[in-house]
Amino acid sequence: MFMRRAVSKLHRLATVVYRSLYFPPTVICVAIIVASFFGWQGAKQSLIHDLNGAEQTHVATAEQAIYTHIASYEQILRGGVGLFQGSDQVTSEDWKNYLAAFNVKGQFPGVQGIGYAQVVTNDQLSDLKDFMAAQNVPDFQIRPAEPQRDTYAPVIFLQTVAATSPPSFGFDMYSEGSRRAAMYEARDTNQTTITPRIALMTTDGKKRPTGFNMYAPYYGPLEPTSVEDRRAKIRGYVYASFRTSVFFQDVISELDTSALGFQIFVKGDSQPLYTSPSFNKINRSGHKGITTHISNIYGQTWQITYALDHTQIVSNVQLKRPGGVLFFGLFTAVLISLIIYLVLHGRARDLLNQKERAVELAKDELLSLASHQLRTPATGVKQYVGMVLQGFVGNISEEQKSLLEKAYASNDRQLRIINEILHLAKIDAGRIVLARQRSDLNELVRDVVNEQQPDIKASDHKLELHLPQKPTVANIDTHMLRMAIENLLSNAIKYTQPGGGKIVVGVRKYHGQAYITVQDNGVGIDSSDIGKIFHQFSRLPNEMSQRVEGTGIGLYLAKHLVELHKGQIQVVSQPGKGSTFTIVLPLRAKGL
Repeated sequence: MFMRRAVSKLHRLATVVYRSLYFPPTVICVAIIVASFFGWQGAKQSLIHDLNGAEQTHVATAEQAIYTHIASYEQILRGGVGLFQGSDQVTSEDWKNYLAAFNVKGQFPGVQGIGYAQVVTNDQLSDLKDFMAAQNVPDFQIRPAEPQRDTYAPVIFLQTVAATSPPSFGFDMYSEGSRRAAMYEARDTNQTTITPRIALMTTDGKKRPTGFNMYAPYYGPLEPTSVEDRRAKIRGYVYASFRTSVFFQDVISELDTSALGFQIFVKGDSQPLYTSPSFNKINRSGHKGITTHISNIYGQTWQITYALDHTQIVSNVQLKRPGGVLFFGLFTAVLISLIIYLVLHGRARDLLNQKERAVELAKDELLSLASHQLRTPATGVKQYVGMVLQGFVGNISEEQKSLLEKAYASNDRQLRIINEILHLAKIDAGRIVLARQRSDLNELVRDVVNEQQPDIKASDHKLELHLPQKPTVANIDTHMLRMAIENLLSNAIKYTQPGGGKIVVGVRKYHGQAYITVQDNGVGIDSSDIGKIFHQFSRLPNEMSQRVEGTGIGLYLAKHLVELHKGQIQVVSQPGKGSTFTIVLPLRAKGL
């Protein structure tokens, strides 16, 4: 009872200690993780700030480039308006000379053509044709001829830049809605305007790639003061035509296209005005930023969507910093917590080992003391009963003899149990020292079998003994090894059904080892229980365990006694078909 309480208390202490080990590392781990989370948030916010700043810089640069390019063309158009305001009659030659001074083809590659569309009524068409004939355009006609209107805006001057864009003399700008709307807006506001996305036209009427036009109104020498006055005094428009792909190629030549791409939509138009080559590439990348700006440019509302490659606008170190902070924090948390846990676990293990050694020592001392105290009177009882059975005190009746023989046998079993407990205490305390000597295993096995012949006959078992003709010599402690063999043979006898049981005992040599085998056809052992049979005080429940006396320490002793001889016990068993226990011993023990 005392030992059970001590062991139970030790187990409770171990449970409490090991459970408490998790608390300090867990607290520290959580604290570091929380700190890492805040560090990650800070690094993330810093990265977002850096990205926003870099994005704003690139977007501002792009928008400035777009506006600057368009504004540079406005200066040419306004200069053209000034040309008309300064002369009573501008000729085609004057127009060519004016544009030649700007070197449009070399300095302004984005433009496809710069021209002048004159506003005329039906009454003025005849005079216009005469004027165009004088400018070497003898077959001048307004196109398209239908529908007829009161006012037209045909192109009379045009200097083209691209060789693929032939002059469009006579094309009526008022005939197409998008152009007309932009021209009316320019006329009413006296501001330069641009069209939405349009299809550029040629003299043969075929559609060209998409683009847009820019218009600057011309009213004559006197500046109008009101919308009505402007509508009445409008005389024409200086304009420029742009092919979007060419114009924006000139724009993006000044930008870092590895970092930025953009797509432009005109308000109300489902088709993009322009998509830069880098836009789709960056948009498909994993590290991107998308931002949309609304810009009012010369009477049009442009929705510009910018795609920015984060790997190009900030350094790789900046991009990886938040993840690095979080990973380092988690790694540090796990590492420190693990170190603390291992240190505490080591200290707790040392403490529990000390407590366990103290309990084991107390148990061993108690068992040893109890066994010695029990063996002394039990030995005396055996001697006195034996003397009575031998007739030292006179003759006894058969009934008395039968009772004394049973008492003698019970006392003998008691002494065997006490001896087992003594050896168990010595094994646990490490106090058994083998007295090795060269002995014949064949003779040892034969002696054990002969000693247990009465039990074999009483159980009506058939026993077979297989021993080699030559001696099987090994360096063993005969007394200790005898105990192990006796235990295996005793179990085979007890756990085999009486009547018809078969037990086979044998010795053989193979590759420098001796094999002592005890085989039976008894109750057998399930494979999942084989590991349990060598534990202290372990007895497996089966059909015969209730009828067989035992302490559950025999196989534990046998295993350790064999292991002291540097050997091992092997078990092969199957429920209902019996078991085979084999002691494997080296014939020449190391160190001898």
